[in-house]
Amino acid sequence: MLFLKLHNLFWFQDPTPTKALELGDVIEPSPVPFTFETLGWKIVFFLIAVLLVVLGYKIYQNYKKKQYLRDAIAEIKTLKQQTDLSPVELINSILFVLKDTAMQSFGRKEVAGLYGSDWIHFLDSKVTTSQFKTDESVILDAVYKHELQQTSAFNKDQFTNKSIHWIQHHAR
Repeated sequence: MLFLKLHNLFWFQDPTPTKALELGDVIEPSPVPFTFETLGWKIVFFLIAVLLVVLGYKIYQNYKKKQYLRDAIAEIKTLKQQTDLSPVELINSILFVLKDTAMQSFGRKEVAGLYGSDWIHFLDSKVTTSQFKTDESVILDAVYKHELQQTSAFNKDQFTNKSIHWIQHHAR
Protein backbone atom coordinates (compact mmCIF):
# COMPACT_ATOMS: atom_id res chain seq x y z
CA MET A 1 0.00 0.00 0.00
CA LEU A 2 2.77 2.34 0.84
CA PHE A 3 4.20 1.89 -2.65
CA LEU A 4 0.93 2.91 -4.28
CA LYS A 5 0.76 6.05 -2.18
CA LEU A 6 4.33 6.97 -3.04
CA HIS A 7 3.57 6.48 -6.69
CA ASN A 8 1.03 9.19 -6.63
CA LEU A 9 3.43 11.75 -5.23
CA PHE A 10 4.16 14.75 -7.40
CA TRP A 11 7.81 14.06 -8.14
CA PHE A 12 6.92 10.80 -9.91
CA GLN A 13 4.54 12.45 -12.31
CA ASP A 14 4.32 15.71 -14.18
CA PRO A 15 1.51 17.77 -12.61
CA THR A 16 1.21 20.09 -15.61
CA PRO A 17 -0.95 18.94 -18.44
CA THR A 18 0.92 18.37 -21.72
CA LYS A 19 0.20 20.59 -24.66
CA ALA A 20 0.43 19.59 -28.27
CA LEU A 21 3.79 20.87 -29.40
CA GLU A 22 3.95 22.59 -32.76
CA LEU A 23 7.28 21.57 -34.31
CA GLY A 24 6.63 22.98 -37.73
CA ASP A 25 7.57 21.47 -41.07
CA VAL A 26 10.21 18.77 -41.24
CA ILE A 27 13.35 19.98 -42.93
CA GLU A 28 14.70 17.29 -45.24
CA PRO A 29 18.38 17.34 -46.23
CA SER A 30 19.32 17.51 -49.86
CA PRO A 31 19.96 14.05 -51.37
CA VAL A 32 23.54 12.84 -51.27
CA PRO A 33 24.76 11.87 -54.74
CA PHE A 34 26.03 8.27 -55.05
CA THR A 35 29.33 8.26 -56.89
CA PHE A 36 32.43 6.13 -56.87
CA GLU A 37 34.68 9.18 -56.73
CA THR A 38 35.13 9.18 -52.96
CA LEU A 39 38.28 7.97 -51.23
CA GLY A 40 36.56 5.02 -49.54
CA TRP A 41 35.58 3.44 -52.84
CA LYS A 42 39.11 3.82 -54.19
CA ILE A 43 40.45 2.00 -51.13
CA VAL A 44 37.85 -0.77 -51.53
CA PHE A 45 38.70 -1.22 -55.22
CA PHE A 46 42.41 -1.26 -54.43
CA LEU A 47 41.94 -3.92 -51.74
CA ILE A 48 39.80 -6.04 -54.07
CA ALA A 49 42.43 -5.74 -56.81
CA VAL A 50 45.21 -6.77 -54.40
CA LEU A 51 43.09 -9.68 -53.17
CA LEU A 52 42.49 -10.88 -56.74
CA VAL A 53 46.19 -10.64 -57.59
CA VAL A 54 47.17 -12.60 -54.46
CA LEU A 55 44.47 -15.20 -55.15
CA GLY A 56 45.62 -15.56 -58.76
CA TYR A 57 49.23 -15.97 -57.62
CA LYS A 58 48.26 -18.67 -55.11
CA ILE A 59 46.31 -20.55 -57.78
CA TYR A 60 49.30 -20.30 -60.13
CA GLN A 61 51.65 -21.57 -57.40
CA ASN A 62 49.37 -24.53 -56.73
CA TYR A 63 49.22 -25.28 -60.45
CA LYS A 64 53.02 -25.21 -60.77
CA LYS A 65 53.43 -27.27 -57.61
CA LYS A 66 51.41 -30.11 -59.14
CA GLN A 67 53.19 -30.01 -62.50
CA TYR A 68 55.21 -33.14 -61.68
CA LEU A 69 51.95 -35.09 -61.31
CA ARG A 70 50.73 -34.04 -64.75
CA ASP A 71 54.15 -34.91 -66.21
CA ALA A 72 54.10 -38.36 -64.59
CA ILE A 73 50.61 -39.10 -65.90
CA ALA A 74 51.61 -37.99 -69.39
CA GLU A 75 54.70 -40.20 -69.25
CA ILE A 76 52.65 -43.24 -68.21
CA LYS A 77 50.16 -42.60 -71.00
CA THR A 78 53.06 -42.38 -73.45
CA LEU A 79 54.46 -45.68 -72.15
CA LYS A 80 51.02 -47.26 -72.46
CA GLN A 81 50.80 -46.33 -76.16
CA GLN A 82 54.24 -47.68 -77.04
CA THR A 83 53.83 -51.04 -78.69
CA ASP A 84 57.53 -51.94 -78.84
CA LEU A 85 57.82 -52.25 -75.03
CA SER A 86 57.62 -55.71 -73.54
CA PRO A 87 55.45 -56.13 -70.43
CA VAL A 88 58.60 -56.36 -68.28
CA GLU A 89 59.96 -53.07 -69.66
CA LEU A 90 56.55 -51.44 -69.24
CA ILE A 91 56.28 -52.52 -65.59
CA ASN A 92 59.81 -51.35 -64.81
CA SER A 93 59.27 -48.01 -66.53
CA ILE A 94 55.97 -47.36 -64.78
CA LEU A 95 57.40 -48.34 -61.40
CA PHE A 96 60.28 -45.94 -62.02
CA VAL A 97 57.76 -43.13 -62.67
CA LEU A 98 55.81 -44.10 -59.54
CA LYS A 99 58.97 -44.11 -57.43
CA ASP A 100 60.00 -40.71 -58.76
CA THR A 101 56.54 -39.29 -58.05
CA ALA A 102 56.50 -40.78 -54.55
CA MET A 103 59.91 -39.32 -53.76
CA GLN A 104 58.75 -35.87 -54.83
CA SER A 105 55.58 -36.21 -52.77
CA PHE A 106 56.81 -37.93 -49.61
CA GLY A 107 60.53 -37.24 -49.58
CA ARG A 108 63.61 -39.25 -50.37
CA LYS A 109 64.10 -40.52 -46.80
CA GLU A 110 60.72 -42.22 -46.68
CA VAL A 111 60.61 -43.68 -50.19
CA ALA A 112 64.12 -44.30 -51.53
CA GLY A 113 64.84 -47.31 -49.32
CA LEU A 114 61.63 -49.16 -50.20
CA TYR A 115 61.80 -52.14 -52.55
CA GLY A 116 60.02 -55.41 -53.17
CA SER A 117 56.97 -56.13 -51.08
CA ASP A 118 57.60 -53.09 -48.88
CA TRP A 119 57.35 -50.84 -51.94
CA ILE A 120 54.07 -52.45 -53.02
CA HIS A 121 52.67 -52.17 -49.49
CA PHE A 122 53.68 -48.51 -49.47
CA LEU A 123 51.79 -47.90 -52.72
CA ASP A 124 48.69 -49.64 -51.38
CA SER A 125 48.87 -47.80 -48.07
CA LYS A 126 48.72 -44.38 -49.73
CA VAL A 127 45.73 -45.18 -51.95
CA THR A 128 43.45 -47.89 -50.61
CA THR A 129 41.75 -48.51 -53.96
CA SER A 130 44.98 -49.03 -55.94
CA GLN A 131 45.43 -52.77 -55.12
CA PHE A 132 48.98 -53.28 -56.38
CA LYS A 133 49.05 -56.27 -54.02
CA THR A 134 47.01 -58.28 -56.54
CA ASP A 135 49.82 -57.92 -59.10
CA GLU A 136 52.64 -58.41 -56.59
CA SER A 137 54.04 -61.62 -58.04
CA VAL A 138 53.96 -60.23 -61.58
CA ILE A 139 55.63 -56.99 -60.48
CA LEU A 140 58.34 -58.73 -58.46
CA ASP A 141 59.10 -61.15 -61.32
CA ALA A 142 59.36 -58.28 -63.79
CA VAL A 143 61.58 -56.15 -61.55
CA TYR A 144 63.92 -58.75 -60.05
CA LYS A 145 63.93 -61.62 -62.56
CA HIS A 146 63.36 -59.54 -65.69
CA GLU A 147 60.88 -62.08 -66.93
CA LEU A 148 57.17 -62.57 -66.79
CA GLN A 149 56.10 -66.12 -66.08
CA GLN A 150 52.39 -65.35 -66.01
CA THR A 151 51.94 -63.24 -69.14
CA SER A 152 48.22 -64.04 -69.19
CA ALA A 153 47.85 -62.66 -65.65
CA PHE A 154 49.22 -59.25 -66.62
CA ASN A 155 46.77 -56.70 -68.02
CA LYS A 156 48.63 -53.72 -69.47
CA ASP A 157 45.65 -51.37 -69.47
CA GLN A 158 44.62 -52.26 -65.94
CA PHE A 159 48.16 -51.78 -64.61
CA THR A 160 48.62 -48.39 -66.28
CA ASN A 161 45.18 -47.20 -65.17
CA LYS A 162 45.96 -48.32 -61.63
CA SER A 163 49.24 -46.39 -61.73
CA ILE A 164 47.58 -43.24 -63.07
CA HIS A 165 44.91 -43.55 -60.38
CA TRP A 166 47.63 -43.80 -57.72
CA ILE A 167 49.33 -40.64 -58.99
CA GLN A 168 46.05 -38.73 -59.03
CA HIS A 169 44.87 -39.82 -55.58
CA HIS A 170 47.88 -40.48 -53.37
CA ALA A 171 47.85 -38.54 -50.10
CA ARG A 172 50.05 -35.50 -50.50
